Amino acid sequence: MIESTLEFQFRPSALRSLVEMFCTLPERLRPTHHSLGEDEPGKPIQDNGKFLDSLNGAKLGPFLRGPDVMYDIGLAGTRPIICNCFLDVEPGLAEQFLLHMAVALPKFAFACVPEEREHRNRVIVKQGINTIESWVGRDIEKYIPGFYWLTLLPNTLAEKHGVPISEIEKIAKEHMELEGGQHLFRFYDRPEDWQSTDKVAKLCASLPGVFDVEKIKPQAEATKNFLELDEMLGNWK
Repeated sequence: MIESTLEFQFRPSALRSLVEMFCTLPERLRPTHHSLGEDEPGKPIQDNGKFLDSLNGAKLGPFLRGPDVMYDIGLAGTRPIICNCFLDVEPGLAEQFLLHMAVALPKFAFACVPEEREHRNRVIVKQGINTIESWVGRDIEKYIPGFYWLTLLPNTLAEKHGVPISEIEKIAKEHMELEGGQHLFRFYDRPEDWQSTDKVAKLCASLPGVFDVEKIKPQAEATKNFLELDEMLGNWK
């Protein structure tokens, strides 16, 4: 399984145009059913035009499903739209997915195996008999969340956080410059290869504008109770 997260700026017509991008993916990646609940069986998408029309004025983003994919489109008022995507496909198709979705100009996007995502952005702390887990470092207004197997980074975000594209390029195995000032980096041949090198971890640690989970782990482990931990982690969401 490969996970991908994409963040888009909200605008009134964003949901319809974004769902249209999902509905025009290559056949293996294209959703065939839609629902408003994660556990609902879903209705078939038989007519793209009618389905897209049904989204006008929607307050919630749909779940889109296909035989090998599931897309959760998180719409919450005027906040950025977060799309969490789950792809049970070979790596080449996951790269095609990001290249296709790059046309919609996400503010940031990546694809990797779940284990790498958790390694970069999850803190686990034991306090007595309790084990507390929390996502951290995902606010792109504060920093670039990290680098992953595939990372789609616009110039605007890199410049906002003072991260030179040239430094990332030194570490990446592949670098594609896309339209709209976007850069797609691939850091390993296969998504599961993230454990075989520490180059990406060192890259995150070396650039102040990139979130580095290793820098906050000692702070989290030093907290004495849940309230202290919750307050401390609140600064790193």
